[in-house]
Amino acid sequence: MKISVAKSDLETALKVAAISVDSSVNDLSSHYLFRVTDTGAEVLSYGPRLFSRAPFTSSCDGEPGEAFTVEAWRLDKWMAGVADGVLELSFDGSGDVHARGKRSKVRFRSLNPSKFPYWDGLMSEAADVGDVDPRVLSNAMKFARIFVSADDTAKPELCQLEGIEGSFWATDRRGLANVEVRSLENLHVRIPGKDSAPLMKFLGDKDTMANSVFLQKAERSAEDGGGAFAVFKRPDGSYLGVSRPTSNFPTLKVDRDSAPQTAMTLDVAEFDAGVAVLSAGAPKGHESVTFSYDQDSGVVSIAMPSEAGGQDEYPLSLAKVSEGGEKFDTAFTVDIKYVNEISSVLGLEVLNLGLVRKGRGGYVTCDHNEEAEDGNRYFGVIVWRT
Repeated sequence: MKISVAKSDLETALKVAAISVDSSVNDLSSHYLFRVTDTGAEVLSYGPRLFSRAPFTSSCDGEPGEAFTVEAWRLDKWMAGVADGVLELSFDGSGDVHARGKRSKVRFRSLNPSKFPYWDGLMSEAADVGDVDPRVLSNAMKFARIFVSADDTAKPELCQLEGIEGSFWATDRRGLANVEVRSLENLHVRIPGKDSAPLMKFLGDKDTMANSVFLQKAERSAEDGGGAFAVFKRPDGSYLGVSRPTSNFPTLKVDRDSAPQTAMTLDVAEFDAGVAVLSAGAPKGHESVTFSYDQDSGVVSIAMPSEAGGQDEYPLSLAKVSEGGEKFDTAFTVDIKYVNEISSVLGLEVLNLGLVRKGRGGYVTCDHNEEAEDGNRYFGVIVWRT
């Protein structure tokens, strides 16, 4: 069999297939699989929890279903050096794949394509969930993944993003995210935290961003190994599939509509400057900051322990507090990463935060609505320490 394809078309397809390749092993999951179809050719790849397909325009000499594989890193390296123009990949059936381009000719080894774990049956039974702007979905995931736990040994149920009834949820028990995706009200999906980055890479690709993506759900029978999957598909037929974790996400509740007891306006640049100054004197790697508010002067300050002893303080002259008729005199400590990542993901220069005391502790809230009518609503909760 032989596949002739423009280098640019193959590059576009490999950008998708490369996302799900497992480069840490030396088996079929580290290979691209090329297969002849009724309309041309496609490249497939898979990893421990991901799988992908990318069809591409080509001229094929072969019967539909004929296939061969090429080790991904080798083909990527060849593609980086070969000149633009028409490329030719041919398979002789005995294990050799010949790759030809302008002033280039190399030979690769193919593994047995019949051993590849094809998922054609799985995709034929996939159910449509809806379509959504990839930017909207990617932005929702970027915010939610701030609060995904990395402790996949002790708390695997917290190491995932849970889509329930149109909202993404995530928690690491120090914080919580709820992102309402208004344009996809029937969103029901569970994504491993470790796979959120490759999925966002797919969603952020310029060819994906050009159109809506279609979300599908698929399940594999127990006879075929079991498991459920979410599939994110482009109009050109390219897609990325993500396996659904089996650990049940905890049931969470959050009150997004009640006004907080106290409101704080935080200038992000001033906060960052204060953290930089205080970190210079704090123990190396210190990750939290303590807020305090002096009602008489109206000044908000942040503080960190000093390596020399005691605490260093930094006044935030641009920060404002609205107490809502109730005195707020509680100093509280939060992890810096939440403030930094929330402001970065949302692209905000000013953070409007809610402060809520509860028992001996309390929490900080951030509630942000995108301006577009069907834009996301981002709600974050950061538990504080006193």
